[in-house]
Amino acid sequence: MSKKIVIANEKYISQFTAQGLVAKTPMQYILDNQEDKSKTKVFNLSSNMGYQEKGYYVSLLAMARGDKVLPSARTIQDLNNRKINKIISEEITNLAQKKLKKLKSQNFELSVYFGKNVATAYDKLAWELFRIIQAPMFRVYFENIGQWQIKKISLLTLETIDPKHLDFLAKTAKDYIDSNKYSKSKSHRYHYDMAILYNEKEANPPSDKRALKKFVKAFERHHFRVRLIQNEERPDVNNFDALFIRETTNVTHHTYRISRSADIEGVVVMDDPDSIVRCTNKIFLEQLVERLKVNRPKSIITDSKSLNLHLDSLKFPCIVKQPDSAFSQGVHKATCMEEFKKLMAELFKTSELLIVQEYIPTDYDWRIGVLDGEIIYACKYFMAKDHWQIINHKNGKNIEGDYESIDPKDVDEKIKKVSLKVAKEIGNGLYGVDLKQKDDQVYFIEINDNPNIDAGVEDKLLGDELYDKIAKYFYNKCQNRKGQNVS
Repeated sequence: MSKKIVIANEKYISQFTAQGLVAKTPMQYILDNQEDKSKTKVFNLSSNMGYQEKGYYVSLLAMARGDKVLPSARTIQDLNNRKINKIISEEITNLAQKKLKKLKSQNFELSVYFGKNVATAYDKLAWELFRIIQAPMFRVYFENIGQWQIKKISLLTLETIDPKHLDFLAKTAKDYIDSNKYSKSKSHRYHYDMAILYNEKEANPPSDKRALKKFVKAFERHHFRVRLIQNEERPDVNNFDALFIRETTNVTHHTYRISRSADIEGVVVMDDPDSIVRCTNKIFLEQLVERLKVNRPKSIITDSKSLNLHLDSLKFPCIVKQPDSAFSQGVHKATCMEEFKKLMAELFKTSELLIVQEYIPTDYDWRIGVLDGEIIYACKYFMAKDHWQIINHKNGKNIEGDYESIDPKDVDEKIKKVSLKVAKEIGNGLYGVDLKQKDDQVYFIEINDNPNIDAGVEDKLLGDELYDKIAKYFYNKCQNRKGQNVS
């Protein structure tokens, strides 16, 4: 079972020990000889959190020791970044308007203590902010400029909070730590806690229900206690050691925000935020494969102003792609100039840049699954009936083509070489590389950071071994991050 420690300056220690909590001063933690190698959750309430001050070193050393800490050293630095504040403001904008709409003033300050405020009316807003910011106590400065926005976020110290709030803080800390059940392993067989993020309402999820059950069993076989979570539950991902995202990702989406929060706090996460950024933007991928000299359909990146420069060179039909398209959505075919111009005018309303690509008809697309530089599955996805894509989004329904699982050793070496080459440039996570093969030519199409793994499809040849490979990957990452072996 992991330990929980509150870090506070000496004059405040008794405030927390009176609640039955373990408390240490910053220097006691910094000078800890680390003889006890148990997992530790550190709640850093140090009074000096500036760069290279004691509080900062508590969070920095916690990361080095493999302890989980709130706030992390990165969070301390991030709160000085206006861009981060803007992202957080956008994340909670609707809730902020709802909860603050009755206020008459133009400015409002909200103090958050372990996800709560002394006024219970703001608890939901406080919890949302705590879930995103991942710091035990902080103050958010809102301003109303037509709508409520975050102006600044600052960490609180025990010296700067209202003395009348100290008892509330200590009690709230006690309640939060005691209810933090997801960080407690109930059995010696579990070494780590795993969250699988999914969306039961998603029309085209990366994994179906049967596959999710197989993932749970595989993770349990590899000493993870598993919990399936959904964004609407407002989960606190910092309570887990690992996060596996099985929901379609996008940079302007909660999946990216959750991935980034997990990564900041030292949680082993797949898909990691860098992979999401790289894979979900086709303009980035176009520039990447050009640098790698990877064969792909002839492509043009254009904005509305330079579009006319390319019209004479177009051949129809052609493909038009939005930069962040996924699962065949945001990918269109134009069969003539009139249709092309109409399509471009519509798409430029939502995207400054578009990709115009050569159309290469094939009966199927290759999908090569790569994990940490190893090919773990290969599939042929056939085009949907009477359609040019593997998924036909018709009348609100998704009609998919057939599939065929292939043993990776039977796959053309050129296909495997391209897949591994591109995946290596993205990262060491789980990727699905899409390619077309026509005659003796192989064309790179895209790489997905959140590839499909459905029961009976991608796992058709390996079966449970496919899920075990992914579970083992996570276990090794957790071991490496902790810096110790669990027997």
